[in-house]
Amino acid sequence: MNKVVSASVGGREFSFNEDAYDRLSDYFRHFKSRLNMDSQASSDEVMSEIERRVAELFAQATGGQVNRVVDYDMVRRVVEQLGMPDGSAEPADGTGGADGNAEEEYGSGPDFSYSGIQGNSKRKLFRDKDNKAIAGVCAGLAVYFDIDTTIVRVVTLLVCLLWGTGLIFYLVMMIVTPAAKTPYEKCLMHGLKPTAENMAKFSSNK
Repeated sequence: MNKVVSASVGGREFSFNEDAYDRLSDYFRHFKSRLNMDSQASSDEVMSEIERRVAELFAQATGGQVNRVVDYDMVRRVVEQLGMPDGSAEPADGTGGADGNAEEEYGSGPDFSYSGIQGNSKRKLFRDKDNKAIAGVCAGLAVYFDIDTTIVRVVTLLVCLLWGTGLIFYLVMMIVTPAAKTPYEKCLMHGLKPTAENMAKFSSNK
């Protein structure tokens, strides 16, 4: 009989079959061993983000049912979707791959997306505070529409100077558009799948 283990992942409580819990523990251990961070703080940030993402996928897979036990197959699908931070295969004692079977979830931010000029990447609108001049509105719009940030800033400035409504638009966008703070949100902003490899690109040491 498979023993049931209770554990916290990403700040959420889950019940696991023992083999599922062991598989998840192996994944986190393998994942941390592949991180190439300049500091412990950066490593901890990435690990915290990947645990949060794992918890979101578990909550999605269980339909939010508190009493539903996370089984081995559920863990396998989640770790195969996320993969290793450097894009490599998981070490031999795991079963990692990248079939992407787990259902994709898009997080916070306005509930609309844009495929970019090239039509090849689904993006969510956020303020880009990493490249901000004031609040990151123009930088976020530039990423969203896949155009140069300078163009967006010039157009916004002209609208502000010539009509004055640009300032109102900017202030509204600053209020209603969330900032991309976590590696997960930055992946969505750039139209990247929130895999471990992509989230590691936006860790604080980059």
